[in-house]
Amino acid sequence: MTRQLALPPWLVVLTRLQLGASFVFSDHGNAPGELSGFLDYATHNAFSWYAAFLHAVVLPRAALFGTLVVVAELYAGFAMILGLTTRLAATVALFLLVNYLCAKGRMPWNPGIDPSDVVVALIVLVTAAGRTFGIDRFLHDRFPRVPLW
Repeated sequence: MTRQLALPPWLVVLTRLQLGASFVFSDHGNAPGELSGFLDYATHNAFSWYAAFLHAVVLPRAALFGTLVVVAELYAGFAMILGLTTRLAATVALFLLVNYLCAKGRMPWNPGIDPSDVVVALIVLVTAAGRTFGIDRFLHDRFPRVPLW
């Protein structure tokens, strides 16, 4: 006999909303010089392989990558708040969070907001978080074979 652990639906919704709000209400690098300051910090503190990637790919195209990060953060945040394509949004959030960890040169088991958000994003990804009080519920009823919801 196997027992399956079931999370209460309200807990999954709160998890999804918390992660979405953290992405929507982040400052998105709007302060003057913030992106260049973070990239300068990252080139000195990132893992060596990631610092090489930053020097070769990101720094020459800093404005493009800055825009991409803002768009990805806003998409992940609003999609999770609305419960729309929640699994895709959680995947985007995981990609961003892992990049933040690599840029900071931090291991995932060190305490901090990024590692805890990785755990929350994984919970949102593997559960049907968008189907509880979210638009994904209606999309799943209409298109049950699409894995995005």
